[in-house]
Amino acid sequence: MDQRFKISNTHCCIKKVGKNRICRLPKSKNENFEDVKPQEVLSDWSGKFSFKKDDPELNQNGLRPPQLGALYAIASYFAVDGEYEPATIVLPTGTGKTETMLSALVYHGSQKLLVLVPNDQLRYQIFRKFLSLGILPDLGIVPKDIQRPIVALIDHKIDSIAEAQEIIENSNVIIATPSVLNLSDEEVLNSLCGGCTDLFIDEAHHSPANTWNKVKQKFLNKRIVQFTATPFRKDGKQVGGKIIFNYKLGYAQRDSYYQPIRFNPVVEYGDQNACDEKIARKAVEILRDDVNNLGADHILMARVSSKKRANQLLPLYEKLAPEYNPVVIYSGAGTKIRNRENLEKLGIGSNSENRISRIVICVDMLGEGFDLSNLKIAAIHDSHKSLAVTLQFIGRFTRQNQSSKIQEAAVVINTADPQAEKSIQDLYSEGADWDKIIKRLSEERITKEENLQAVIEDLKQNGTLGDQISLWNLRPSFVAQIYKTNCQSWNPEKYLEAFNPNSKCWHSIGTNEKILVVLTCKI
Repeated sequence: MDQRFKISNTHCCIKKVGKNRICRLPKSKNENFEDVKPQEVLSDWSGKFSFKKDDPELNQNGLRPPQLGALYAIASYFAVDGEYEPATIVLPTGTGKTETMLSALVYHGSQKLLVLVPNDQLRYQIFRKFLSLGILPDLGIVPKDIQRPIVALIDHKIDSIAEAQEIIENSNVIIATPSVLNLSDEEVLNSLCGGCTDLFIDEAHHSPANTWNKVKQKFLNKRIVQFTATPFRKDGKQVGGKIIFNYKLGYAQRDSYYQPIRFNPVVEYGDQNACDEKIARKAVEILRDDVNNLGADHILMARVSSKKRANQLLPLYEKLAPEYNPVVIYSGAGTKIRNRENLEKLGIGSNSENRISRIVICVDMLGEGFDLSNLKIAAIHDSHKSLAVTLQFIGRFTRQNQSSKIQEAAVVINTADPQAEKSIQDLYSEGADWDKIIKRLSEERITKEENLQAVIEDLKQNGTLGDQISLWNLRPSFVAQIYKTNCQSWNPEKYLEAFNPNSKCWHSIGTNEKILVVLTCKI
């Protein structure tokens, strides 16, 4: 037994494979790891999933509308056999993305599921959720005595094909980051991915990165489901896949999955030290008022862009709020033990009564995918330069919680900061209605992705170009010649008459928008 993975007061059964672990949450303390096999788990799931809807009026717990919608979309998309494009599910932060993944696992009875996550913190959080099936048993979505999945936690290099095969044969679910998988030799990675039937990608806006794409390419013609709140990237690369379900941010606000945001601007044109102090003083003032006057169980997060900045800010917060024991968390060599200790001080991963710190200074951590509803005050010392990251970050603080100790979120920003990109400047306008602006910016950007997807799908219907290259990779040149014609009919296939008969060329035709794309090759 390994006390590090104690879930719901039950110790996990553990099997070591090389440096990695495969874990199972037993039904009784007398069970051993070998007592239940992966296929027995799958058999136990059959017919036991309930599409029960959350209905406060009937006092009935269940799945939220966005979760049900996503599950129905996944079921519909993979209802027929064939070659699939990756399916993308868009769920705003706080609407229950992880429970949707768990539901999809049980309902579809995935034979062998690989789940990719972006970082160590999220890997352990997702690992714990899959071990216990999260809150699904408490909601009555599955029976409380249902077999829990056998989950492999990959946090070290897999040294051999034999180890990869042992992991496959002894688990239902494998949790890993792309970076740790890519430490393994190519044939080992091929063996692991070849043994999996399904791939879930959490925080899918990372997937165009090389390390992610390398793993993703090994699942061609298999079922890939990408989950994200922001299906777009600041570098312009496409997340890819087909958006099969988009639960808009406006819906999340309407259905109270997002709380309103208290926007607290400060204006400081001085140097960085002056700006930092003004932001910190305002944030600490809000924290004290929330804790002392509202009785709120809140945590303040100061967001900075570098480790150097985090270390610079720590003494400032220690001076302004020593009673809240500020801590620093960032990734890097030698930080693992310190980060774990600081997370415990914040009461993360343990009972909130153990919380001795209420201020954390972070460098892009505790952000995407991290589930801590007590994060309610954001002090943004260094602005995000990306709309996607901004929306993800703000989503940490706006998620709904039924506890009376969790109140509305607050964000402190210096509106004199000139660094914010044009697409998010509206967010920093003093007096602006943040809730409406965030909704508009998010939905406009996702609509662009859906429109592009429609054009790509249309181009795939006619022509041979899509068989040669991914149409998502098309990047029209900004240098172009434009001609105006007076013809009444459009005959795009006639483009061949303008080429030498021996020319090598491929085309795609989009009939809806009347688009012709031709790729030619000169020898």
